[in-house]
Amino acid sequence: GDWHELEDDSMDYDAFVHFMQVLNESDGFTAKELEEIQETFEKFDTNDSGDIDCMELSDIMHYCGHRTTIELVIVLLARIDFNNSGCLDFREFVRFMRMHRESELRFVRETFVRHTGVDDKLDGERALDALADLAAGDPSGVVEKSPEGLARQAAVVSAIDVESIPFEAPVDVAAFIELAGVVRSRWKKELQKRAGFTEAEISNFQSMFNQIDAAGHGFLDGTQVGRLVTDLGFSLRTAEDQKNVVEQLNKARAAAAECGFTAAGGGQVDFWVVVQLLRGMDRRGDEQAIDKVARAAEQCRFKAHEVAEFQGIFLNWYERDHSVGSSDAQTPASETSAQKEEKVVTALSRTSLVRLLRSVGLKVESHDRDRLNNKISEISEHTQGHIEFADFLRLMRWLLDQDFCGISRLQL
Repeated sequence: GDWHELEDDSMDYDAFVHFMQVLNESDGFTAKELEEIQETFEKFDTNDSGDIDCMELSDIMHYCGHRTTIELVIVLLARIDFNNSGCLDFREFVRFMRMHRESELRFVRETFVRHTGVDDKLDGERALDALADLAAGDPSGVVEKSPEGLARQAAVVSAIDVESIPFEAPVDVAAFIELAGVVRSRWKKELQKRAGFTEAEISNFQSMFNQIDAAGHGFLDGTQVGRLVTDLGFSLRTAEDQKNVVEQLNKARAAAAECGFTAAGGGQVDFWVVVQLLRGMDRRGDEQAIDKVARAAEQCRFKAHEVAEFQGIFLNWYERDHSVGSSDAQTPASETSAQKEEKVVTALSRTSLVRLLRSVGLKVESHDRDRLNNKISEISEHTQGHIEFADFLRLMRWLLDQDFCGISRLQL
């Protein structure tokens, strides 16, 4: 509304200042879009704090169907948290949505250009091919190249059914962007149903569900749900554990209903409710991980942006540990890929820690490595000497306090 009141040929200084203020406050979104963003912000600001914290941002990303980890969310939040509060206020959240929109539009335009060639429009056949590529790559611009990610995307693309999307050829870029919105909507709905889990994980959950539901009813009772949850490694020993499962189950029913599933009656639980339940159980583990990192950061006197910088370094080297052919990647040979993924702990090996230090210019001799190994053994909970991020922060503080190999002269 405010934008359309401004005419280019009569914009004086005050009008220009007002225009720039409106542009800055809206980040280019329309009033309707800002209203939807506000609704999303309030929906996930579960404690009514007026901010989105790390856990709530993780919930938003899973709600939108993105496969992510709490470690990646910490890094993402820090990139957008311009006032270093550790949370996103509404303005920062709008900026986050703007960054997401820009990434999405860039991917849509690149897909369009790739299929148009020398033309500026797509005929019917090329438009369908472009929409299929858009769905395969995720219209938000995220392309997963792991075998699990590709299998997940293939299943989602099949469910999206781009051939059923109506359009009139030829398709120009503006029309293609509108069609991308339809793909995005279907993609989001399908991935919400899967609660951010990979195709391998969904397949593993379905197999376990079917084994427990031996009679083939298509649903589990309360006792059977408890068995499935414990088989996946969650504890039900204490009254608090059991209360948490009941609370998460109620939320899971609501989440499944929001995805369009009608819950079974009489206390029975069908498969897609179980999927939402397991996401809720994972969320509790994420909360514990965030608390663990927060305690370590406070103990080590690191600020939020410093924690995020260390997190980025940590994840970079973790990915190197788990790249194809890496000898540092640890997974039991007897387990399925989905079971491996459930048990993976984000931790660095001793070898990677030494390589990290050498990569920033430190000369780590054999006696230095012995000191490092002793400290890792002292602070790490892993018998093989791998180190999780909270303990990585403690190790960084020790390295700095000891000026290990002259590390204080460097900027990590």
